[in-house]
Amino acid sequence: MGKNKAVAKSDKYDKAKLGTDIINVINYIFLFAFLTIYPLVFRIKGQSVSEKYYFNITRTRYEFFIYLSIGYILLIIVAYIFEGVWTYYNKRKSIMSTKDDYIVTPERFMWIFILANFLAYLMAVLDDGLISSDVAFYGTDARYMGFLSYFIMGFSFVMLSRYADVKLPIFSAFGATTFFSYLVAICQHIDFDLSRFKNESYKPTGIKALFEIFPRYLFRLRNGIKKAQYNVFISTFGNINIFASFVVISLAVFICMYVFTDKLFYRIMSGVIITMGGIVIMIANSDSAYIGMCAVCFFLFLLAYRQGLLLRFVQGIILMSIGNLCVVLLNKYISEVMGKSYDKRGGFAQALDRLGLALILVVLIVLIYIFMRLVNHFFVEKLEGINKNKVITCILAASAALLITIIIIGHTRHIPAFTFNYKWGTFRGYIWTKSYELFCDAPLMNKLFGYGNGSVKTLMNTYYYDEMVAVTNKVYDNAHNELLQYLLTTGLLGMFSYIGLCVTSFVYILKNSHGRVIAYMCLSAILGYFVQGLININQPITTPFMFLFMALGVGYVRYLKVEER
Repeated sequence: MGKNKAVAKSDKYDKAKLGTDIINVINYIFLFAFLTIYPLVFRIKGQSVSEKYYFNITRTRYEFFIYLSIGYILLIIVAYIFEGVWTYYNKRKSIMSTKDDYIVTPERFMWIFILANFLAYLMAVLDDGLISSDVAFYGTDARYMGFLSYFIMGFSFVMLSRYADVKLPIFSAFGATTFFSYLVAICQHIDFDLSRFKNESYKPTGIKALFEIFPRYLFRLRNGIKKAQYNVFISTFGNINIFASFVVISLAVFICMYVFTDKLFYRIMSGVIITMGGIVIMIANSDSAYIGMCAVCFFLFLLAYRQGLLLRFVQGIILMSIGNLCVVLLNKYISEVMGKSYDKRGGFAQALDRLGLALILVVLIVLIYIFMRLVNHFFVEKLEGINKNKVITCILAASAALLITIIIIGHTRHIPAFTFNYKWGTFRGYIWTKSYELFCDAPLMNKLFGYGNGSVKTLMNTYYYDEMVAVTNKVYDNAHNELLQYLLTTGLLGMFSYIGLCVTSFVYILKNSHGRVIAYMCLSAILGYFVQGLININQPITTPFMFLFMALGVGYVRYLKVEER
């Protein structure tokens, strides 16, 4: 009799899970489309080249993101309603009843952030024509990052963060997309264009047409781009700074996968991507990528040490250094053997593009790895007795002191990287200074709630156009610092709610991660994007990834809570 009751209870429990199964299916469809199709979408039809490929990539990704997210929101709302009714009928607790022990949660900050963007939109409407309400709503002067984009991202965040039962296979699909985007960047870097070997009138048919899809897609992206600007546009992301943003996000995810998963397939896949990442991070030619990856690697170093996986972390760094050596050799071959020149914009990419330095890095990291293995082998008992929390505290204190010392020495010796002026960071010094001055000169209401999304271009043109063109020879539509961007466009409320959202999401995931690799992958992506965003721009091509991984991480650890319950 007791056995029959147990079977009946299990059967009832399985039926009660129907609601969460439907939610899982919708989440997986959304994540698959976001992680695989979204990074590769291009407009390939149009009357002219200016309507296709890189020329229209921002609007194309924006429209795909909006339609995909709206579809997801509508479906998931219905699924949550069904789940609530179904669990009530089966006399079980709904996942919607899962309560947190925290007063401050990521969702609450997200609602504040949505409110801040709405109030910023109202400021544009009430500002008597200075900022167009249409621009503030759609963000047409700000790469389509208007109120609509943030509202959709925010609502998707709330839905996905409620419950996300995800497994590693979904990241295999993301790995395939990442591999492809890296491959495109490498092929473009060496100007390897298969399509140039075909006659322009050549039109394959039948099975040949199928095999021509890859090279045609891969090598026609630069149609209409002047050859002198080839190095500004790359891979399936357009501008190199945006590609650099994706490199940080994807590398952060797969270094984390390599370190914290034990399954051979995922370690091999992530190892290949890490090695390619060591190549493309230099090809991206953006300091934001290096700075973001430094933050990610430091975080993963501490996390790996805490989990007893430091040796595996160093293996990942070896793979990345091998990738760096490969691209240095590749650059040497391009310039010395092929006799071609390539653009070196400066910064970390140019500093690291030295064969001797690349070799020293590989050898040094390998020696460190060997030394660590020897220490781990002969002093294993003593190492186990060390208080890891105290060691991590000392490392953090020493790192902070070292960073402050480097900044002071660099500034006193007038090293360009540590001397802030208008030219600093390819004129980021200028746009940061003027953005802050615009905020300081703003009326109180605009200080609190901003001028509206899309307002930076209008404000810069209104107050600084002549000076801006004379100093930078550019017209800026973005502050090139996400915190300054939010400060000016959404005010203090918007900036602090965004910081609160990022911090609470990071802390919430970290505290409830329970050593799970997916949680760590989300943490690494969040940290990498946030740090690179301090010198980069928000746009609909990679910024939605930040909100996706925040929501995914929060939703995943909530799923773990439901399973424990």
